[in-house]
Amino acid sequence: MRAFSVVLLPLSAALLASAGPVDRRAAFTLANGQAAQNLNAHFATLTPDSPCTDGQNACINGQFAQCAGGKFAITGCAGGLQCVALPLVNSPGTSVTCDTAADAAARIAATGATGGLTGRSLPESSIEKRAAFTLANGQAAQALNAKFATLAPDSSCTPGENACVNGQFAQCANGNFVTFPCAGGLQCVALPLVNSAGTSITCDTTADAVTRIAATGASGGLTGRSLEARQATAPPACAAKAKRSTDMELVRRIAQSDLPAVAQSWQDLCLKSGGDITTNSPCVTLAGVNGINALLANSDPCAQQDNADAMIDFAKSAGVTNQDALIANAIAFRKHPRNALNINGVVPSTPFCTRAPRNPELQGVVNAQLDGVNPGLFGSPALGVFAFGAAGTCPFGQTPDVATCTCN
Repeated sequence: MRAFSVVLLPLSAALLASAGPVDRRAAFTLANGQAAQNLNAHFATLTPDSPCTDGQNACINGQFAQCAGGKFAITGCAGGLQCVALPLVNSPGTSVTCDTAADAAARIAATGATGGLTGRSLPESSIEKRAAFTLANGQAAQALNAKFATLAPDSSCTPGENACVNGQFAQCANGNFVTFPCAGGLQCVALPLVNSAGTSITCDTTADAVTRIAATGASGGLTGRSLEARQATAPPACAAKAKRSTDMELVRRIAQSDLPAVAQSWQDLCLKSGGDITTNSPCVTLAGVNGINALLANSDPCAQQDNADAMIDFAKSAGVTNQDALIANAIAFRKHPRNALNINGVVPSTPFCTRAPRNPELQGVVNAQLDGVNPGLFGSPALGVFAFGAAGTCPFGQTPDVATCTCN
């Protein structure tokens, strides 16, 4: 297990540049994407019995593999993830880690490499011929997601109606929504159907949902709010609270160099906890995989809280001897700011989670905002940009006061 975790954590640095608008590519960017594709194509040919060189890392049948004694040792990825090669962002090269197929494909495409995970382009007929209903399905899913963003548990509804409320699946009964949480790392979304006209409502990752909608030809991410033409205007009261920065990095994004250290701090405590560190690989999954992903700018607004809840669940599990230290680490993780991306000339604040945590230790604990973000505008590439006062601009249980730009 320790050998696997050592591989994952350094890779987190490659994940810091969350997918988003990019103005220019480094000279090695395309080559990194193509190298990742070549590795993924090679991995598809491997089996657990394939010859290997000690220390070699690979992916076999979607699982992480490391060569020891001339034979691959296999370690499964967390639920919903698969082992893939990804292009590095800030230097030449690739990394091998666990990710969703949709996110991996998006990261490779962002380098300019075509042909998906392995460089094998789809047949021309698949690319150029969409069903007559495909675009309409994508736009219908966006319209539903935009509507769901306005709903609350006490919103009026029609018996039998399905929806998403605060990232949870909701069904109307007796005129009120009854909500059901999604599994960790997932949120409720509307998705376009593929083989017939219409949409579905299900639990998915934000990245996969955005990819599915984009595949229909619909632009503007999850809700159809275009990245190119923003209409959102920050309330005047928020302007006085804005902190300006002359850092040129803000032209593109605000990223944090301490994210690998944040992940490592959890992993170190977890490994010496005395608990079950094998089932679901909590020391790795909650640190260098879900933990890092939850702190990226394009993550789901509740992913950070969900990961902190999972940390505390582990801290309270049988055999753990350092519960207090693990819970303190989970709370510190929940308070950590998320990265912020420049979207059409503005760096918005990152949206807040608008549902309650599972564990009482996290009640009232929310993520901080980085210096330099616009306090009057919130958003991400997946969600679009929206003004303070909308859902997600204040933490759960608080109400935005547009006149003072405060949450009460």
